[in-house]
Amino acid sequence: MILGKLFKKSKIKKVLKFGFIFFGVNVFIFCLAFYRNDSQRFMPDEYKLVQKIFNKISLNNDLGDRPISISIRAGDYMYWKMRNLGIGICEDEKNYCSYYVNLNPFRRFMGFRSADVNNAIRQSYLYGTAGARANPAGFIAIDRSTFRVLEGNEAYIASIIAHEIYHILNFSDFKASLETLKIRLKDKSKSEKELQDIFFNKFQLSEVEADMGGALMIYNSGYPKDTFYKAIDFVYKQAGIIHAESQAKNHPDFIKRMKLIKAFMNDESFKKEKIKNNSAPLTWVYNRNGNWLRFYPNKK
Repeated sequence: MILGKLFKKSKIKKVLKFGFIFFGVNVFIFCLAFYRNDSQRFMPDEYKLVQKIFNKISLNNDLGDRPISISIRAGDYMYWKMRNLGIGICEDEKNYCSYYVNLNPFRRFMGFRSADVNNAIRQSYLYGTAGARANPAGFIAIDRSTFRVLEGNEAYIASIIAHEIYHILNFSDFKASLETLKIRLKDKSKSEKELQDIFFNKFQLSEVEADMGGALMIYNSGYPKDTFYKAIDFVYKQAGIIHAESQAKNHPDFIKRMKLIKAFMNDESFKKEKIKNNSAPLTWVYNRNGNWLRFYPNKK
């Protein structure tokens, strides 16, 4: 009897001990996962490089007073890869296929045709070109292939980022649309096509402004004077085909664009200055699950 009771007590103790260990391990795993989701220490190398670049730019540039979010996405090449599958996805030429273009490249896709989509993500990284997009609401999307194409060339990646920052700081889309609206209200005989052409013309001007602003931003950040010019030149070269008329829809054509950048860099107004209201130090927040990195400028 006594031995039986002792055995039962010993068994209960073992169960309780195992239970406490199991509970402790699960709490540890939960805390580790929570920490890993927000920890900048565990960010992908691409995000660490973006953070480094923004920190450098902020030392002698005014990045405004709004938080800006950055997301590294699968990339524009996803449009072509998904379209080529022949499964009815992204086959409409008017459909930009933004859902697949903006997928998180650091996590396996678990939705419809996941094997095909994950293979497309891998191929987009290998075959894609350098590229980024800005949203006036304070968001920059960078194709992951950018970091492969420009591996080891921080200055060129910084130039692409600076161009997009300038769009956000100056509300480029809104300004182009506002100028178009003024024309529509002044001359109501304008057709929708004419107004669209006017808008794209205004938008091209904003691209020129973003080139100039980005070039000066890069120079102020301590990169060599001709960095931005060389970066844009290389971006066109790695893209390959540049003669298509559609490629000059948003930006001026390659020859005109490079001439404008060079003319600005040779102008007397293009000079490095010490910025008093710089945005450093930046405050950073990272979210692995959301696949974004956000900074808050220092408000002096």
